[in-house]
Amino acid sequence: MPGGGTAELTGVVAGWAAGLLTDPGLAGLAVAALGEGEGGAGSSAEFRRLLAPDDGDRRAAALLRHPDLLAPVAELHLDQLLDRLGPGRTLAA
Repeated sequence: MPGGGTAELTGVVAGWAAGLLTDPGLAGLAVAALGEGEGGAGSSAEFRRLLAPDDGDRRAAALLRHPDLLAPVAELHLDQLLDRLGPGRTLAA
C-alpha cells in the first residue's frame, strides 16, 4: 500500500477478511489463487473452515459471517481484492 499507514493496511485486511468470510465463491477463488503461487498453498483441507464451515464453525463465528453486518466493510476494498485474485497474479500465503 504505497503511502498507506498501519491503519489503512488494517482496514484493507479487515475488508478482505469480511469479503472472504461472507462469500464462499470469493473464498474459493482466493484459495485457488494461493495454490497457483510458488510452492502452492497446500490442500484446500487447510482452509476447510473458510471454504466449508461446519455447524460449530458457524455458531462460533455467527456475527463474523453475518452478511448484513459485514457487507459495508467487505465492499470497501472488494475491487482491490478481486484485482489481486485475477488471472496472472501471484499470491503468497
